[in-house]
Amino acid sequence: MNLVRRVLALGVLSIVGIALIAPLSARSSAPASTPLPAPLLSVSDVAEQSLVLDRGGLAVRLAAPTTSGAESLHAAAAVPTPAVAGMEATLVAIATPVPTPAPVAPRPVAPPPVAAPPAPPTYSGSSVWDDLAQCESGGNWSINTGNGYYGGLQFSYDTWHGYGGGEFAEYPHEATREEQIAVAERLRAARGYAPWPACRAKLGLP
Repeated sequence: MNLVRRVLALGVLSIVGIALIAPLSARSSAPASTPLPAPLLSVSDVAEQSLVLDRGGLAVRLAAPTTSGAESLHAAAAVPTPAVAGMEATLVAIATPVPTPAPVAPRPVAPPPVAAPPAPPTYSGSSVWDDLAQCESGGNWSINTGNGYYGGLQFSYDTWHGYGGGEFAEYPHEATREEQIAVAERLRAARGYAPWPACRAKLGLP
């Protein structure tokens, strides 16, 4: 019984508490009336003022309410028209690769012309010795002028004996034409036509 009484007492206290707290909660939640401040500017003064904002090239004008008393916001956005840049065509020259010409084989160089060998001398006599005797002694094979040279080819005494002329005669002019030519062949084999320089050049001998 004591327990039941306690429970009922608690329930009554709870109801009474709620009834007392409810009016206070309602009064605290009601909005407090705040006096409105007096306007610093009249409506006509505000209508004449405007606020211009410039943000990144965008001009915005905010106008105050008209004289009707209703506040309104007028925004005029003036966006500058960008200048049209002329488009200029750019020509890009692309180099065309030039084909590499094929290597040209060098032309063979012609060898220098070889000088033609001199024409062999022609003799009016039967042999070169007859022409040489004609130039040296007038063709006289037994001549002895006392100048130290003898016979048709004008041998000196030492040359005549140096090439075996002594086996034919003591002096060249005493030997026959054939014997003088035999000694001359030996001399030419050793020295060429050098022993007869003047007639050699006159007859064109090598």
